[in-house]
Amino acid sequence: MLPGSARQRTLNKPKDKADKSSTDDNTATSKTAVFFTLFFTSWIFVIVEKCITGNWSILTVPRFPNYINRYIDIKTFVILTGWFGLQCILYMLPVGGESVDGLQIKDSRKRLKYRLNAFFVLTVNIIGFFIALLSGIRVTSVSDKLLQLTTSGVLLIFLFSIVLNLRAGKSGKTGNSFNNWFNGVELNPRWGLFDLKYVCFRSGIIGWILMNFINISKAFDNGDRPSVTLLIVAGFQLLYVADYFWFEDGILVSRDIVHEHLGYNLLVQFLMIPFCFAVQTRYLMMTKYELPWYCLLAVSILNLIGYWIYRGSNSEKNNFRKNPDDPQFANYEVIPTSTGKNLLVSGWWGLCRHPNYLGDLIISMTYALPNGFSCFLPYLNPLFLFVMLVGRERTDGDECRKRYGEAWETYCHRVKYRIIPYVY
Repeated sequence: MLPGSARQRTLNKPKDKADKSSTDDNTATSKTAVFFTLFFTSWIFVIVEKCITGNWSILTVPRFPNYINRYIDIKTFVILTGWFGLQCILYMLPVGGESVDGLQIKDSRKRLKYRLNAFFVLTVNIIGFFIALLSGIRVTSVSDKLLQLTTSGVLLIFLFSIVLNLRAGKSGKTGNSFNNWFNGVELNPRWGLFDLKYVCFRSGIIGWILMNFINISKAFDNGDRPSVTLLIVAGFQLLYVADYFWFEDGILVSRDIVHEHLGYNLLVQFLMIPFCFAVQTRYLMMTKYELPWYCLLAVSILNLIGYWIYRGSNSEKNNFRKNPDDPQFANYEVIPTSTGKNLLVSGWWGLCRHPNYLGDLIISMTYALPNGFSCFLPYLNPLFLFVMLVGRERTDGDECRKRYGEAWETYCHRVKYRIIPYVY
């Protein structure tokens, strides 16, 4: 047996190495968090600058104003905060949808409750928009204050992230304060039935649709009429969001809701939705670009094909999860797993491992194609979506391999293509 002092020195040596390794990991994590904090926040401002100035080239250096009042406006901040408060109230109202079980609470048999009234809330927002428009309220002033609105949104989510970090206390924290603030500590921060992450997510999507309506209204303000191309793209996006909210129970099993903690990282991604996803309608409004009718017809058919794949595969997946013994799956082939669950290898899910991603990508491309090919910016959204879905597919695959083991390997052998049949 080693003497006490020598034994202590021997034990300390690997501990020092472990501490150094842990410190290095924390430093690397902090640097990554800082990078993405600056990137996501800056990217929103860059997109907004393009939407304001009409300098659509991504290679053009943004020209930001030098006056502080072009960034900060108290009235805009109050209006945005009030609008978000309204979304919170509408979520809590026992109307427009039922309360259902969602994510199972860790170390408990209980499940979180969610109010599925997103379609109702979207409808209320759209009706409210048209009431304001018909009442003579200049709703297009939002378009004139995009920079102030962006700053207000960033300030609001920054405050949310600080409150969430303080609310978490020491529970679940990593020891890296910046990382805790950036990635978040709590998975589903709640006050009773009210789920902040869920409401922020829904609000970002509703804000996207309202931005589209504002862009259409802005076309009238300019003394013109919105082009058919603009109306069709806005219609595509409204259909997608209406469908997304109509089948709202599918959101409860999405990665953002199930796996992502709520911190500045996720909040800023929610904030990006209304500003970055409405770029196509903004571009069409400002450039007055019009696609020939036969091209619009082809794009519309492509959109319907994408929607058919997207909705068909998602409905098949959700129905199979709810009731795998449903007669509609009587002739479907499955691979049993050690967890008791079965992997579907027929129907849409025998075509590729993520047919819903394929449908999503096709739909996203139909938002960009009507903008023509003279500018790349409208195509950034489908590009980012593709990169995100490829990464998500890899992550899902790794998790399923750990969860299902040999059954997953058999599944991958049977269903060879990840997202795009015969391509990827």
